[in-house]
Amino acid sequence: MTGIIRTTTLATALAVAATLTACTKNEEPPVVLPSATTAPSAPSPTTSAPPATPQQQIVEAYLAMQNAFAKASETADPDYPDLSRYAAGTALTRLRDGLRSMRDKGLRARGETIFHPKVESVQPATAPSKARVRDCMDTSKAEAYKANGDPYKDTPGGLRLVIADLERTDGAWKVTGLGVHEVGSCVL
Repeated sequence: MTGIIRTTTLATALAVAATLTACTKNEEPPVVLPSATTAPSAPSPTTSAPPATPQQQIVEAYLAMQNAFAKASETADPDYPDLSRYAAGTALTRLRDGLRSMRDKGLRARGETIFHPKVESVQPATAPSKARVRDCMDTSKAEAYKANGDPYKDTPGGLRLVIADLERTDGAWKVTGLGVHEVGSCVL
């Protein structure tokens, strides 16, 4: 499954630590998610039926976390409410730390990021409560900019490996661990 969300290159890199290796080729067709600056993004769990399989629920939760981070990056808001709805633990801490860093530097995010998430593993196999997602995120059309209009040269984006660990708690999947690698760390 592929998703497109408006987000940033720098903010994502600041928000998480890079830890693992390259990603694999994605064979599924792209799915476009609305941008963080347009109409409602991720469907609300109260207004739509949950995806049929645990793998679909896991990918939906991962993309919802990315969308929440994208929206929070537009204003560099570490207290954006949806962050804690879709992330917890180390992942939430890293996302908030990255947003604080952006805010302290006067940066905001804009642009488009394309996601290619695949569920790499679930535990246990029946009724999973833990999962790992591998994504080859394309940040080539995203950028950080100075909110006050001062010039800012962002690091060029590109394909970045993302590894996300998720846990199911109280009936909902949340990203609990997150690692984003440098540009060039995966291929499609």
